[in-house]
Amino acid sequence: MKPFYPEEYDPHSNLWSKRDRRDLIATPIFNLVSWHTTSPDEKISKDFFHLESSDWVNVIAITPEDKILLIDQYRHGIHRFSLEIPGGIAEKKTLLESAQAELVEETGYVSQDWEHLGKVTGNPAILNNWCHTFIARNVRKLYDQDLDDSEQIEIFETPIRNIPRLIADNILHHGMMVAALGMYFIKNPIQN
Repeated sequence: MKPFYPEEYDPHSNLWSKRDRRDLIATPIFNLVSWHTTSPDEKISKDFFHLESSDWVNVIAITPEDKILLIDQYRHGIHRFSLEIPGGIAEKKTLLESAQAELVEETGYVSQDWEHLGKVTGNPAILNNWCHTFIARNVRKLYDQDLDDSEQIEIFETPIRNIPRLIADNILHHGMMVAALGMYFIKNPIQN
């Protein structure tokens, strides 16, 4: 086992070579593609499959009272409701504009105080996109929800100090949301 030195890590070095792309299935939210991929030492050479999708955004929306907005919506993949932070596909010109649009559409809330917190990959084994998290501070209700025709979303608020317990109790379980909130609490520890 080798010691790890973050300052020396380069995820772009020694990449596998890709050729012979095949577009297999196109849907409104992702495309299934395959590439024939070969390892640098040429010991592995085979077709690998992945899903191509636009990047995603999500929003940690915090009220002036230090409460966080949560949304509850039905998720078809798990056939149950999922308590989450607002978010969706980045469809606007910039990631920030996409985050602002998702917050307004799903909650009717707006903010003048935005910060890009960071980004994570959803599942880099099969997905090519990133999920970008924004913090919206001092959010206020200005509009009615403007949901897609396939969405039904209920809005909740809870003190931000409750979030770690909701994660520990598996009430908040969406991986992208848990990662976003983890990044938030690394940079903004809860004060007793």
